Amino acid sequence: MAAVRGWLLVPIYLSILGHATDDQLLLEEGILAESALQKPRVLLALLARNAAHTLPYFLDCIDKLDYPKSRMAIWAATDHNIDNTTAILREWLKSVQKLYHYVEWRPMAEPRSYTDEFGPKHWPASRYAHVMKLRQAALRTAREKWSDFIFFIDVDNFLTNPQTLNRLIEENKTIVAPMLESRTLYSNFWCGMTPQVSITYGNSYGQHFSLCSVQYTPPHVHVKSRSGLDLKEKHKGYYKRTPDYILLREWKRQGCFAVPMIHSTMLIDLRKEASVNLQFYPPHEDFTWSFDDIIVFAFSCRNAGIQMYICNKEHYGYLPLPLKPHQALEDDIESFTHVLTEVMVDRPPLETSRYVHVPPKQPDKLGFDEVYMINLKRRMDRRVRMLRSLYELKIQVKIFDAVDGKEKYMEYYHPRDLKAFSAEPLLVYPTHYTGQPGYFSDTETSTIWDNETVSTDWDRKYSGKTRQQGQIHTDAQNTDALPPQTTLDTSSRDEL
Repeated sequence: MAAVRGWLLVPIYLSILGHATDDQLLLEEGILAESALQKPRVLLALLARNAAHTLPYFLDCIDKLDYPKSRMAIWAATDHNIDNTTAILREWLKSVQKLYHYVEWRPMAEPRSYTDEFGPKHWPASRYAHVMKLRQAALRTAREKWSDFIFFIDVDNFLTNPQTLNRLIEENKTIVAPMLESRTLYSNFWCGMTPQVSITYGNSYGQHFSLCSVQYTPPHVHVKSRSGLDLKEKHKGYYKRTPDYILLREWKRQGCFAVPMIHSTMLIDLRKEASVNLQFYPPHEDFTWSFDDIIVFAFSCRNAGIQMYICNKEHYGYLPLPLKPHQALEDDIESFTHVLTEVMVDRPPLETSRYVHVPPKQPDKLGFDEVYMINLKRRMDRRVRMLRSLYELKIQVKIFDAVDGKEKYMEYYHPRDLKAFSAEPLLVYPTHYTGQPGYFSDTETSTIWDNETVSTDWDRKYSGKTRQQGQIHTDAQNTDALPPQTTLDTSSRDEL
């Protein structure tokens, strides 16, 4: 019986031994680490109208976003165009559609304008309604495709920071926008609105303060809408400038801040439960403010209990100034040229997308015989920037090298082979050469001493240079080489 028990235990011992051997092998070979999570799925919503001049530059910013294209989808719509917007956008989509997970294209060739508008920059009620319907369609598509985020970007907003999308996702906000820079204080957020209520918001760290409040605007104060219209307080929900706005706009206070309004470019997290109640169209049944797409959406966020945030932790990009309703498309093109040149002041120039063909510009001399650009040859960075700016302005120039004063000044010092901390000729107490005949500089044979208090047996009155200095014009004399002044000379000078 004991023998039987022994045979029964043998398989158990062998099984334990086998498991021990497997664990030992795993430890020796090393346990493979878990892979990282894939990036969230993002649907990029693009609405373009009369944007042929901005699209090539805008699309290049999209191309350069540091985000896996396979985790992104494109939803693009264009309508009411009088330029080449449709063809440019179609060319780009055909070239990049294999890079992205999904592409939806919604062009509308006719009509070329709204019946109640009096210019391409005018925003009648029909245009507001159409834009809101398009945004709602993009939002519906994002939900149907199970996208984690939807990223709305106006095609005249230029995200020059490739990390913009990653940074916004890291904020973990339901709705967040990157602060964009313009040539003025204008940006893509508001710190105040005009209804007669006051709301205090908190920052992303849980500290509550009145950074951006919805405040009352007196009837005599004028405010401006995104479309450039000046409106009085009777239009509730419009922009109000607050002191805190400038602090954010000029990066004097950096972070991610709660604000009553963001527009133009924004990221919406569709994973958040509250996002289910968001909508662009139709307006909420309780909506009584001015009929504007961004105001309607801000009201929707408020009713859904969702706070908007603006982020200015980094520099994210640029946007142009809004034009007046009566201005033409040519004015918009000129305004965009200012954006191109403004970007080059501190940052690399905007480039056009390699997926679209852009004909080269044809610079001219503006009717002059010649246009000269005078520039120091050694200032190559400025020369390159100026040439690029003039090209964008379509100005043909001839380069004229400026006279380099520094080069002329330094050519007298290179042959002398000056060396620090040596007895070589060195300018310790520089005296300015006045051009007087017979001028002799006493500094040509000076030497650096570590301790000025140590006396030497040198007596400068026996120096030949001292006698030479006394024989030239007083304006050219080196006073350090002359004998000390007498009391009489000092008194006469003080009297003068």
